[in-house]
Amino acid sequence: MSEYLDTIFESPLSGSKQNGAISVEDYTERRRWGLRGKEAARVLREQGWDLPDRPNRLINTKDNTLVMALSQREFWFLDPGNGATLPLSADDAFKKSAYPLFCQHSHAWLVIRGEQKALMMAKLCGVDLSPDTFHTGDVAQTQIALINCIIVRHDLDGDDVFSLLFDHSYAEYAHEALLDARLEFL
Repeated sequence: MSEYLDTIFESPLSGSKQNGAISVEDYTERRRWGLRGKEAARVLREQGWDLPDRPNRLINTKDNTLVMALSQREFWFLDPGNGATLPLSADDAFKKSAYPLFCQHSHAWLVIRGEQKALMMAKLCGVDLSPDTFHTGDVAQTQIALINCIIVRHDLDGDDVFSLLFDHSYAEYAHEALLDARLEFL
């Protein structure tokens, strides 16, 4: 499947190619991890991490790691630059009423760029992702093309983007749905 994905998506490592007003980039090989549990927020703060002030928000830390709060007990870290370190070891987490999430192995990660990305996403998603409603740092736990998906609006390399995270098993289907939706905007 990797060869298939390489033929239809731009790799962020080789530079972003714009097809019309929208590009779709595969960040699945970039690092991401999480921590869940009743003490997850306390454990992460003890480790020196800044956290969003409420669920369904994302912040960008000083080392450009994206920290996302999916609930008051679940935090995901997205590392577009592949340079951050894991917040703590699995053994340390279990000792503190929190446990690691292996998002790297469970979820694919796509980045959507382009001025018309919200219009394109309206074809796939029932959530209004326009900039007047869905602001930088907002997180939506929703569906695209009938698959569960986390959508995040954030800045990446000076661009306003959407990051989409969804189960790896739906990667090919999601890619095809995005490409089909993008055709109108070429």
